Amino acid sequence: MTGQAESNNSHPTIQDEQQLRRINKEWVDALVQGDTATLNRVMDENCIFSYALDGDDKSQFIADIESGDLKVDSLKRDNVEVWIYGSTGVLIAFDTAVWNYKGQHIQNHYRTIHVYAERDGQWQIVAIQASPISLK
Repeated sequence: MTGQAESNNSHPTIQDEQQLRRINKEWVDALVQGDTATLNRVMDENCIFSYALDGDDKSQFIADIESGDLKVDSLKRDNVEVWIYGSTGVLIAFDTAVWNYKGQHIQNHYRTIHVYAERDGQWQIVAIQASPISLK
């Protein structure tokens, strides 16, 4: 189920939602493939991250991928929901991920939030939070 707020943008909310879903898929695919060019394109220059191990910014995130410190083996994203609030978009999802960070093998489930901003008709990710969750 998708929740939507009325858009103040120049195009219909359904188009914005479709764009955010497309960017989300591009981000997931690029992360698994280590495609930093795509990650750079879909994330705002000042994108920030908040998660269990460390928080960092876009430049550190990209550097960790390029150096091999961060390698995502698999990322399955389910239950994606999107809301649009004017020029801000919020996407929440349930992730199952297997990854390595600085030699530490991690496999877990996460509740993930991506915040998007629209500038000059272009949506980009401005903030990401991934919180580990336990399945019961």
